[in-house]
Amino acid sequence: MKALVVSVLLFASVVSRGAPDAHAASWVALEKLPDAKPVHVRVRGRNRVYFRITPRSPLTISIDGPVRMRVVTRAELRDSRDSIATYRIHVTENGRTLETLDTESSAASGARLATGPGVLGKSRRMTFDVRAGSHRIQLAVDGTASALVRLQLSRAKIAEEAMISLTPTEAARSVSVIEGEKTVPYYSVLPHRPVRFRVVGPTPLELMTRLDFDPTMRGTQRYRVQVSEAGTVLREMELRTTKATTATYANLPERVPSKFDRIVLQVGEGVHEIAVDLLSPTRGSAQIRARIPQPSVGNEE
Repeated sequence: MKALVVSVLLFASVVSRGAPDAHAASWVALEKLPDAKPVHVRVRGRNRVYFRITPRSPLTISIDGPVRMRVVTRAELRDSRDSIATYRIHVTENGRTLETLDTESSAASGARLATGPGVLGKSRRMTFDVRAGSHRIQLAVDGTASALVRLQLSRAKIAEEAMISLTPTEAARSVSVIEGEKTVPYYSVLPHRPVRFRVVGPTPLELMTRLDFDPTMRGTQRYRVQVSEAGTVLREMELRTTKATTATYANLPERVPSKFDRIVLQVGEGVHEIAVDLLSPTRGSAQIRARIPQPSVGNEE
């Protein structure tokens, strides 16, 4: 089935309603899009506009950056007896992954379709930056028959979201990465010796990974990282990287850090024991840093 194509035009400026963090207060919801039928949802008595995507009908957006984009998603459940819906939202451009949301959701008590029957899942969301220039970004779903997405954009100055670093419950060692004037703790993952983190959800979990370069390694190197919980694989990725030009290890002088890679996955409700394994190289090592957003209020669904 042909994808929906949506051209997006943002306001030149938006109004910040008194909050000192303009980025948090300046989201503009896209509620009227050509060739895309809006789906009205009542969320705790307020009307919200979503758009429906299915595995065969992704949504493609033509957009000019730089801009920050927030996608709020709700799975459409068969009925309220569907205890958990597990699904994935892919955000891509020309086949390149910009962001992926791996999540699960149960039926929401405070959200329903404005008209007609149907059961909606609790909201899940992801936020990502779109660089300067013209882009065609596609949102696709798998794992569920359909999902609703609410699109919000901000042209406020892109600032780093306040994050909290997690200390692992198990790691082979701690390594300090020096970059500029900052010293940041990472934790070593070795073959068959994963790093483990305890995470309380729901929350996005950001993993920053760096491969260790030894004196024999040159050019671009590949490594594979697996993220799992209780033996269930949540994500497995093959990454390509090169040596960092501005970072060094303070207490690992025989190794040089690579440029960092970033993995983001959504952790569901409850307490989770997340393991990060290095699958290859089988005699190598890598460093992991885990972060979650600092809890905040305002602008919630």
